[in-house]
Amino acid sequence: MGKRSVRLLGRRLAGVVVLVATVGLVGSACSAGTEFVTVTVTSDQTGASSVPVVAPGLTSGVASSSKAPTSSAPSTTTLPGSNVRITANPAFGSKNVAPNNPVVIVVFAAKITAATLRGNDGRTIAGSISSDKGTWTSSQRMNYDTVYSFDGSATGNDGKVTTITGRYTTVKPAATLRAAVQIPNGDTVGVGASIIVTFSGVVTNRANAEKALKVTTSAGSKLRGNWGWLQDEQIQKGGPVQSQVHWRPTSSPVSGTTPFWPANTTVHLEADLKGVDYGGGLWGREDITSDFSIGRSQIVIADANTHRLIITVDNKVVKNYAVSYGKESVPGRATVNGIHIVTEKFPTFSMCNPQFDYCNALEKWAVRINNNGEFIHENLKARAAFGIENVSHGCVNMGEPDAKDFYDSSMYGDPVVVTDTGGPQMTEKDSIYDWIYSPTDWRALSAL
Repeated sequence: MGKRSVRLLGRRLAGVVVLVATVGLVGSACSAGTEFVTVTVTSDQTGASSVPVVAPGLTSGVASSSKAPTSSAPSTTTLPGSNVRITANPAFGSKNVAPNNPVVIVVFAAKITAATLRGNDGRTIAGSISSDKGTWTSSQRMNYDTVYSFDGSATGNDGKVTTITGRYTTVKPAATLRAAVQIPNGDTVGVGASIIVTFSGVVTNRANAEKALKVTTSAGSKLRGNWGWLQDEQIQKGGPVQSQVHWRPTSSPVSGTTPFWPANTTVHLEADLKGVDYGGGLWGREDITSDFSIGRSQIVIADANTHRLIITVDNKVVKNYAVSYGKESVPGRATVNGIHIVTEKFPTFSMCNPQFDYCNALEKWAVRINNNGEFIHENLKARAAFGIENVSHGCVNMGEPDAKDFYDSSMYGDPVVVTDTGGPQMTEKDSIYDWIYSPTDWRALSAL
């Protein structure tokens, strides 16, 4: 049986059910075996993860097809009975208008004195007149499948008042895609946590979607980053393929070669996705936001050559544990090298690795660092090897009370930097692999 097959975890998301059923969960005492994860999404119910600590949900919604928009280009006309010319963008009479496109009315040889854009749903769209009174621009998004009437007036340079009227019809999507962010509002995460937005179907117009995503932080211009589009995933067997886009720093005021988040940063995500044309007839269903914090800077140094696990907090070594890594001399047992991310943890976890002929092995204080079966956990059967040799099936084995101590200190997003294992390097087949990319390569993953 191979080492890795499925990357993504089912994670909790407020308002969207993410039910996770695991079949033959492969961990070990310890193992890096194959894991099969089934994620079922039900959009009309609310559920909670059974996992005690987990980064929140990534999946949502159902997708189907829709007509592409057919809005007209801007039009300029001279109003009857006057010298006033008007440009409407989109042109009056346009149909299948994208709801998030602003309506702009410009007059020439006149000043706008009144303007109202109202839908047949009874809602008035806010807007403002420019300081020179020559332009009115809507400032609110329209709704789908709505007829909007513009009613206004302009006073020409000759003093005559002219009425301005026109209509728009917004697109009626046959389908919309939901989106979810894995970090809920109010959470605190580790310095290696990317922001992950996952769509309930495939986004082909990635630039459109990315333009609607905005990240602001308390670190200001000292922290820079960008969105990167990673591979589309079929998270549920037989389910839809889903697009995902991640935001991570590319330059940071923190010391070191990897631009992790600065500790104690506050982060705001604004995703104005409703009304966005995703391409292929699919449109954005709703906006999402999240305000969260980066916690203390806990970075785990996992050098397999030393048989030690070193914990640094805010650049100071606070713990130095004797451990055992994967036995590199046996194919399939070496721990994967690279920057792993803590994603969830369990007081007790049942591990199973048919490749090495064991199952239902209950292990305590299991901290998941990859979705290929790699955990940091207690394994008293390997205590004679701690600090001396690597004998596990791929996990990092610890003793008691060290395993409980590490478990208590860990949170979602903590980086675990694994080196010198004699095993393979982390790749796109692993769980959260954002940090395999250099800042330059990560910037190239943006659609903008």
